[in-house]
Amino acid sequence: MGRLGFSAAIAAIVVSAGCAYGQVPPKPGQVMSRQELEQLQKESDQRLQTMHLNLGHPVPQNQVYQPHIYPIKGLWVCKDVKEFEPIYAKPDKDSPIVARTTEYEAVGGEYVQGFAHVLINKKISGYVQSKYVSPFYDKLSPSTTCQVTGVTANGSPDLDFR
Repeated sequence: MGRLGFSAAIAAIVVSAGCAYGQVPPKPGQVMSRQELEQLQKESDQRLQTMHLNLGHPVPQNQVYQPHIYPIKGLWVCKDVKEFEPIYAKPDKDSPIVARTTEYEAVGGEYVQGFAHVLINKKISGYVQSKYVSPFYDKLSPSTTCQVTGVTANGSPDLDFR
C-alpha cells in the first residue's frame, strides 16, 4: 500500500470512529448517545458564558499616546486621488516630480491651470493634475468622513477619518 493509500486508510478509520483530527478516538464500546453529547455541549456553552476574559486593567485615556498635531496655514480638505500619480513641483507637467500620490491627499486652494495644490508635508507642497482628484469617498465605509487637522511631528498631513 502506497503512502497516500495508508494515509487515506487511517483517515477513514478516524472518521468512522466519529472523532475529529487530533482527538483520541473513543475506546471500543464507549459510544456516547446523542443526549449525552448534547448535555456535554450544553455544559461547555455554560462554562464559556461564565468565563471572564481578563485582559488587565483598562488604560486611562490620558495615558494613550496622542501624537501632537501642529496647525497649518490655509484651508486643506481631504480628497480622493488616483494613487501613484506624479506630484509636480509647479502646476506644469514639465516641472520636476517631487512625490507620488496616495489614495487620499490634503488638497487646498483653487485649481491652477488644471492642477490641484497638494500638501506633501509641512514644508513641501506640490501639484497633481485635477483630473485625478475627486471628492472624498471611502468605498469600504461610505459613511466615513475625513478632515485635515494639521500636520504631525514628522511634517506629514494628519488626516482624521471618522
